[in-house]
Amino acid sequence: MPRAPLLLMLLVTGAVTALAQIPGQPPKDGRYTKKATRTETAIATLESFGLPTLSGKWYYAGPFDNTDKIGFDKEYPPEKGVDLQAKYIGKNGQKFGWKELPRFQLGAVYDLDKLFPQDRFDGVVYLYHAFNSPVPFRFPISLGSDDSLSVFNNGARIVHEDYSRPAAPDQNSALLKVKQGKNELLIKIGQYQGGWQVYVAPDLPDYLPAKVVTAYTRDFPRSSNSSGSSTTGNEARYYSAATFPLEDDCVLEVGGLAFRPDGKLLACTRRGEIWLIENPGAEDPAAAKFTRWATGLHEALGMHVIDNNTVLVVQRPELTRISDDNGDGVADRYATICDQWGVSGDYHEYAFGPARDRKGRCYITLNVGFGGGHQAKAAWRGWCVQVDPQTGAMEKFAYGLRSPNGINASPQGDLFYADNQGEWVATNKLHHVTRGAFFGHQASLKWLKDSPFSERSDHVPSEMTYDGRKFDRRTNTVLDTVVGRPKLNAPAIWFPYGKMGQSVSEPKWDTTGGRFGPFAGQCFLGDQTRSMVMRVAMEKVNGVWQGACFPFRGGLQCGVNRLAFGPDGSLYVGQTNRGWGSVGGKPYGLQRITWTGTVPFEIHHITLTPTGFDLTFTQPVDPATVKPEAFAAKSHTYAYYSNYGCPELDQHAEPIQRVTLAADGKTVSVIGPELKPGRVYELRADGLTSTDGVPVLHPEAYYTLNELVK
Repeated sequence: MPRAPLLLMLLVTGAVTALAQIPGQPPKDGRYTKKATRTETAIATLESFGLPTLSGKWYYAGPFDNTDKIGFDKEYPPEKGVDLQAKYIGKNGQKFGWKELPRFQLGAVYDLDKLFPQDRFDGVVYLYHAFNSPVPFRFPISLGSDDSLSVFNNGARIVHEDYSRPAAPDQNSALLKVKQGKNELLIKIGQYQGGWQVYVAPDLPDYLPAKVVTAYTRDFPRSSNSSGSSTTGNEARYYSAATFPLEDDCVLEVGGLAFRPDGKLLACTRRGEIWLIENPGAEDPAAAKFTRWATGLHEALGMHVIDNNTVLVVQRPELTRISDDNGDGVADRYATICDQWGVSGDYHEYAFGPARDRKGRCYITLNVGFGGGHQAKAAWRGWCVQVDPQTGAMEKFAYGLRSPNGINASPQGDLFYADNQGEWVATNKLHHVTRGAFFGHQASLKWLKDSPFSERSDHVPSEMTYDGRKFDRRTNTVLDTVVGRPKLNAPAIWFPYGKMGQSVSEPKWDTTGGRFGPFAGQCFLGDQTRSMVMRVAMEKVNGVWQGACFPFRGGLQCGVNRLAFGPDGSLYVGQTNRGWGSVGGKPYGLQRITWTGTVPFEIHHITLTPTGFDLTFTQPVDPATVKPEAFAAKSHTYAYYSNYGCPELDQHAEPIQRVTLAADGKTVSVIGPELKPGRVYELRADGLTSTDGVPVLHPEAYYTLNELVK
């Protein structure tokens, strides 16, 4: 995704991905050891390599007080360091110390309330496990909780989630930073009412040989969300992925992807080439033919097809019309349409597009520079510009963009762009683009005085939240204050970082009329870091776009940078990772996602109601499972400030008071969450099944609430 290279991003943000392994080689005599279950296989395989497995003694201490949810953020003594000889004073003055956890089993939901039969409500318990490792490595683990969950790795808190939900396998994941020698894992479970449970399971790290991880994934397939945690079911059963083989001279670092009217596919690349792909819909991808159609471009990161012989391409410094005038299958004319934006030489000054509106006008989004000095050194960096492809005239259209990797128009003609986390951008987001809109990155304000919107030149406060309140970073509090102009436009969709990718790319709408499955008309976006595709279903409330994002298809070979729906109804996925990094193991490539014809049991879309949310599913719901404990909800907000990204702030579990199934058999009304604009609502349906007994493939959804239903 267009942003800092991966290593630089890790330094700036402290982000950790499974790809960023600590150096060190596992013992060479290890081997893949298949057992009856995924957890047993992971343990046996880790043991064969001499690596820790989380097996052995676990200890617990509790209950501490969680009345009125005080335990979620309260730092009880175990968080300051575990001493197994220590004694504590907990809930209702109880005195206790550490005890060995009886009959604890990895990979199974464990009932904690049996430890406290007289005090099972409104409590906090800590679980502790110490282990040794011969080498440093990144260790993925899966988790579940009833209710809230916090995880500490060698004293550092790496998970802090406020839930009110029943525990289930693989609801969350964590990536432990294991050091050589002794390591400590501390898990905190806060309980409200009902059950009190925990789930812990080890997983295999990418640190192991690729053939071991491949065999493990093959034998125990499961879909995964962007943070790496598993969900019930298998995405590949519903959406298969095929990979196009490439010749050595085809370095397909895809920057743009578009079909011609004749059904042939064009892919422009970051290496400055355009490749023509014939027969892309062949059942065997090896039957497709790749031909170099154009060369000599400067980091082409977007393309629009005019006809079978002509394309518009956005290079770093200009919008270019490229054509094959003599019809010999190779481009022979390159004409500059517009080069009126600036380029300073900063590596981060990418340019994306062009999206076209119904009048044929082109829209291009321009990256700001990265870090140090002013980030809009060159003219119109951080802006969306409109270009007339006939005259080349450029108009300034919107501003406040950071790393807007992808802009497109919906089938209805609404313009949207996707932006990436960074300074002034709390997490990845999707914006509805309108003339004169300001989206938050302040570097673009440098050029405001020379724009049609110069009357908005008064300075934006340096630190404020999206709901118009100032955020004090020193005390982590939000203070009421008045926000100055220009007005800050809220995103239609926030993508919670790590849970829904880390580097979002361009939006594309399913225009296949159902040939791609049950999500016709919805929006799909790739994620460059997590090598996945996400899904978005939006609605308009009081004239403002908002809605929900969902995981869709993970496990792809490389970072997803561009998408294109083909005439065969498949989704073509253009990939690259150079300088940006991605999971998946491949540096670039092209894959094709095809619906198998089997409808997955999924949340199709979410509609805001005056009392909560209506969740509509792709298949009829089993009425026996429609009960409050089958659902969970929480919410959070973000601060708007100059920091690189923002954690989820002001987290709240949202109690579910009542659920009802509509007459259509597919829509469940979830009643109870406290609805407030400016918040993101995480909704889960882990306990729901279809009438065929199938659990929800991706039970999680994230709804961005900008407007309440009037």
